[in-house]
Amino acid sequence: MVKQDRALLQTKPLSVYTLYDAYAGMLLGYIFEVVKDKKLAEEYLVRTFSNVAKQFNKINWDETNNWCLLQRFAKSELSTFNDTSKNPLAAVIKKPKAEPPNKYLDQMTDEQRFIFCNIYYSSKTTAQLAKEIGKSEGLIKQLLKEAFAVIRKSNGN
Repeated sequence: MVKQDRALLQTKPLSVYTLYDAYAGMLLGYIFEVVKDKKLAEEYLVRTFSNVAKQFNKINWDETNNWCLLQRFAKSELSTFNDTSKNPLAAVIKKPKAEPPNKYLDQMTDEQRFIFCNIYYSSKTTAQLAKEIGKSEGLIKQLLKEAFAVIRKSNGN
């Protein structure tokens, strides 16, 4: 039965199998940059492609950029990463002993890093984040602006 299913997936011009074959490595790298843990990144990759498989027939693949769509699926999965109380993979999260440094995030204050990661990686709006943490939207925007200034300054711009 499994061989028949695999053969069926391989005969479709575009299938979950072909998407996985073409994009899994890049998507794993993308997810790893957020979570900084290989095992956890692999868990999120599995969850992402499981959701893709569930919704595969509902998507018009001819009218979308496959990589961008897969990134949206991954971002959706990663939206709970910073909120461990809602994160079903919280038990898997372990702080790596020697986390690779991120020269930009390391230069930000804790607040700037929190705001930047929630907006950029978790795709939250400034209004959502302001409501979630009980701060003004103006303060959120100011901290995000400061975070981008840190990045520009690090690049010499």
